[in-house]
Amino acid sequence: MFLVAFAASAFGLVVHNLFQAWWADRAGDKGPRLSGFLTLEPKIHLDALGLLFLALLGFGLPRPVPARLYGTKGGQIALMGPAGFFAAALVYGLLARLLAPTGSTLGLSSGLEAASTVMILHAAIYLFPVPPLDGARLVYAMGSAEARRFMDTLASYGPLGFLVIFLVLSYSGITSAIIVGLGGLLGRLFQLAGL
Repeated sequence: MFLVAFAASAFGLVVHNLFQAWWADRAGDKGPRLSGFLTLEPKIHLDALGLLFLALLGFGLPRPVPARLYGTKGGQIALMGPAGFFAAALVYGLLARLLAPTGSTLGLSSGLEAASTVMILHAAIYLFPVPPLDGARLVYAMGSAEARRFMDTLASYGPLGFLVIFLVLSYSGITSAIIVGLGGLLGRLFQLAGL
């Protein structure tokens, strides 16, 4: 089950990047295409440290998509990352429900269900306006100069700043509320599909 969940979650990191790269390309930014981000090549999207975090903590980081658009287009590119995670959660959850009745694929079904949960977690956390997450990219793309300076200040603290803000958001219940909301939306979609 762990290997299925890990492999599917790692592919979810690729899906995150593919969504952003595709939208950037559609918006006229050819940087992601020229850097290979419109391919399924894992070494373009993933690195060892991001995969290690995914294996140990259940939260991974793909390589950032080199999109350089600002304003509304840049904001849309940033939001496509969490949308990619949500789409992966939807597909994994759907596959888990379709495979569950067969019984012989219990490990596969359970692994896909776990990966769906991990993708919902990623979709929620990546919305946070904390560098290097997509929420921060949204602020950089659409925020005021003051908001961008604040993001620069947060980024200057590196992983320690990210960890502190991540813990504050987690212990304050904000992370859980977003996860519950996204999970509820996913559950509603499955209900509408009769699953």
